[in-house]
Amino acid sequence: MKRTLMCLFGLLPWTSASTRWGTSYLVWATPVIASSAPREHPPACVFKAMTPQEEKKQLLVQRRLYHAIRPMARFDLGPPPTGVDGPVILAANHRSLADLLFAAALYHLWGWPVRSLVAAAYFEKPGIGSLLRGLGCIPVSGREAVERAAEILAEGTSVAIMPEGRVVRPEEWQPTGVGEARTGVGRLALESKRPVIAVGAAGTEVLWPRKSTLPRVRPWRRPLLVARHEVIGVVENLEARVALEKIWEGVRRQVNLADQVRKDS
Repeated sequence: MKRTLMCLFGLLPWTSASTRWGTSYLVWATPVIASSAPREHPPACVFKAMTPQEEKKQLLVQRRLYHAIRPMARFDLGPPPTGVDGPVILAANHRSLADLLFAAALYHLWGWPVRSLVAAAYFEKPGIGSLLRGLGCIPVSGREAVERAAEILAEGTSVAIMPEGRVVRPEEWQPTGVGEARTGVGRLALESKRPVIAVGAAGTEVLWPRKSTLPRVRPWRRPLLVARHEVIGVVENLEARVALEKIWEGVRRQVNLADQVRKDS
């Protein structure tokens, strides 16, 4: 377990990981196996921006993060999205730094090479910065986030955004499940005209509490991490604030579903 944490933060080289699935809820997932042949994506994914080498590297990083986080937590992810075509905007809540690890595992199981936008300040933190760079995350600040995300979408690659813009304190998200979101994701959806997928995650705040320097690793009592999603689709003919409300209501619904799954488990 110590080695796993050191690998996560770039202190040790990654080791090869098994592609076997150990739990029944992963039956729909396909292992990523290094190959010189081009990878076939589900109909929902068309990624033009990455070269085959870049895409292979991104998928490999996501695969490694999945295998690294498996000893730390149990997963309940539900099926992958359907009914969307081309690059999408993934909007999610943000309770913990573990959200990025969980997201990498989720994208691995979907088979999607997704680029996440992260506040530039996090890249300056020891250990965390190395992890973010290894994940292929993109540092952004202020309005630059929307512009950079629009560029990535225009190139044909999906982007993931956490509209709260920070790890939200429990007292802020506990009443409704989510904190206050910024309008950037609404503007991005309107300007790019790309489909939006609302993602709700729960349990990451247990794995990596907000004020902790490292994840709380307890192999004998692994927390359940739950993700749920819904396809919002293309958001058009709305003001940015109204677009945000539509997207954020979807995220809130999925977060509440994820929280309920944890309570019922």
